[in-house]
Amino acid sequence: MLILGIFLTAINRVGTVLGNHYVNGEVFESKYEAMKKDRDNIRKLSGREINSDLLKEAIEAYSRIPYTEGPYVNTDEYQKYARPYSEIYSIIRRVYNIDSLKQLASITEENLNDFYTIRQSIIEKTIDNTMMNAKEKAFSINLSRKVKTPFIYSYTGGYVNFIAQMTTTSFIICFICSICISPLFAGEYTNGMDSLVFSSKYGRNKMIGAKIFTGISFTVLLSMVLIAVSYIIIMLLFGWDGSDAPIQLYLPLTIVPYTMGQVALLYSLLILFANVLSSSITMVLSAKIKSPFIVLAIMTAISIIPGFINVSEDVLWLYHLFHLIPVNMFNFGNIISIYSIDFLGLTIRPYVLMISFAAVVSIALLPIAFRSYKNNN
Repeated sequence: MLILGIFLTAINRVGTVLGNHYVNGEVFESKYEAMKKDRDNIRKLSGREINSDLLKEAIEAYSRIPYTEGPYVNTDEYQKYARPYSEIYSIIRRVYNIDSLKQLASITEENLNDFYTIRQSIIEKTIDNTMMNAKEKAFSINLSRKVKTPFIYSYTGGYVNFIAQMTTTSFIICFICSICISPLFAGEYTNGMDSLVFSSKYGRNKMIGAKIFTGISFTVLLSMVLIAVSYIIIMLLFGWDGSDAPIQLYLPLTIVPYTMGQVALLYSLLILFANVLSSSITMVLSAKIKSPFIVLAIMTAISIIPGFINVSEDVLWLYHLFHLIPVNMFNFGNIISIYSIDFLGLTIRPYVLMISFAAVVSIALLPIAFRSYKNNN
């Protein structure tokens, strides 16, 4: 299963640069060539402040693209002038809320000079329109004001792809753990070994403890290995740059004052703890149910069904509760969310609540698994 997990993870990562980009049904360029070209273009601009001068350059470059009803990426003007500024253009679109090249002309020089003021205004308005209470809103706004400006432009392709691909890695870890841990206790029943195990000297204590240790350690080590494999392959393909770059280069309206490297680390920790919680639930079910197949079926349902359920943010307590389901913790949005949570007098970030919840509940579930298996015989 470890070999299969590494293989699936590697294939998923390498697959991002396989194949071609098509324009009007014809091959325009390979994905790998496009990645290298974009990486080289961005590295030439790396180290510059994102200010009115750089924004003007991007707008001027995009203004050279001739008007066309169809795609413009295959025009010589885009490739020669605008493509090096494609990520800057993406930032402009999000901050100034434009959705077409024509609207670029509507951005005044005054607005370009007020880039960071406009950005902060949008963030605070978005926070104010949520259903958070006053304390939670104030916490989120204060956090957003800690973001260091001006942003220093940098290539972040490796970290952007690592973050984008980690959801898949987290599900691979989750399903492998479910497959391997489901028979941990229940397999003794189906194999008829439960009576023999419990007639042995250490069958009711040390062996059960060893099984629980095996389940948790397997989950932790598998998570660490597959996360490391994902990270190394992505960085080898896309480049190691960008660890110190602000997350706002990727998501301009994000409120967290973290770098790409810090966000990637927090996301990896969240995935690790979420999978430990999932494995703890699996062990409880395995100890109580005498069929590994039923345990696996239940865990598969727990992993898949939440994806078809949408809980409105209008009822925040239910929204936050829904996100405490292990598979919902795999969402990167939990790290960068605009929401803060007033919990037991403390105002905390969603990922802090999730990691703490996963740790506490996992610790509480393990004695239940121990007693359940011991008392079932």
